[in-house]
Amino acid sequence: MKKVLSGLLVLLLALALVGCGSKETPAPSEGGEEGTARAEELYSMVVFTKGAEYFNWCYAGFRDAAASIGDFITTELQGPAEWDASAEARSLETVLAKNPNGIVVSCADESTLVTSINKAIDSNVPVICFDSDSATSKRLSYVGTDNYSFGAVAGKKIVDTIGTEGEVAIILVPGAVSMEERAAGCVQYLAENAPNIKVNYLNDEGDVAKAEQVVSAAVQANANIKAIFSTHGYGAPGAAAACRTLGKLEDICIIGSDYDSATIELLMAGDVDGTVIDDPYLLGYQAFMLAYAAAHPTSVPSNNAPFGHVPPLIYGGCSLLSGEILQDKAVYDRYTNAPQF
Repeated sequence: MKKVLSGLLVLLLALALVGCGSKETPAPSEGGEEGTARAEELYSMVVFTKGAEYFNWCYAGFRDAAASIGDFITTELQGPAEWDASAEARSLETVLAKNPNGIVVSCADESTLVTSINKAIDSNVPVICFDSDSATSKRLSYVGTDNYSFGAVAGKKIVDTIGTEGEVAIILVPGAVSMEERAAGCVQYLAENAPNIKVNYLNDEGDVAKAEQVVSAAVQANANIKAIFSTHGYGAPGAAAACRTLGKLEDICIIGSDYDSATIELLMAGDVDGTVIDDPYLLGYQAFMLAYAAAHPTSVPSNNAPFGHVPPLIYGGCSLLSGEILQDKAVYDRYTNAPQF
């Protein structure tokens, strides 16, 4: 018995010593090796109007997603200050020269960025499109909104406001696929629910001042225009300015897209009847996660080898934001506290 007890004491002592030693062993770092740090990684967001509140919200989500992975990740926001697809393509080329680990891009139009996107992919830099796609490029995935549904939300608000007669002017930039899809969704809803409504198209080149000019000319030339739908964020403020000058704010329903401080104040004043919104923060967040996944292949089979597996498409929801909804202070604060970069 004494021998058995002695053996047990020796075993317990050995286990205790092993336990003490394990407490002093350094834990593996995030890099998977003891005492080593992760190599720095750079992820770039490229947009066509840097400084726009919408893209600041996108970049806030992008940065927060990166922070959730680790502090070894650096992010940047690049792109021209003015709406210019060629300038955005040059920004993308500048970013690519840095050999980033991943790029996410919202495209001013579908075709202009194809060459630069394909160059990045051929250089083994993963590219994710968000908000505005370039589906004919080699981009790995698209994170955005079902723009046909987006346009249908605008169409419903128009019918609810003006009824089933009159004419509607739709503001867009030809060649911008997301806008063309939003316009098509609106037109389809009108065709199915108010077939007597006639549709006109206005090109404002993505500029507030230009939107004011083209809307002013259209409204003066056509007294039957009862509603205006802008498929992007700059058109509604321009349309409101034109209708205010012409004394037509009470007569014309104005529906915008997205939100910024100018649109929010116009909604609160009743000058704009509503704006269709998605969740730019979430789009930026998801776009980063896909870029990171593409840059870090796993054992999951990928259709885009050598990149990691990512789904080809992620859609978010959309809804109508109105001045009535913004009367709730918490809602108002949520949409007016835009991040600054």
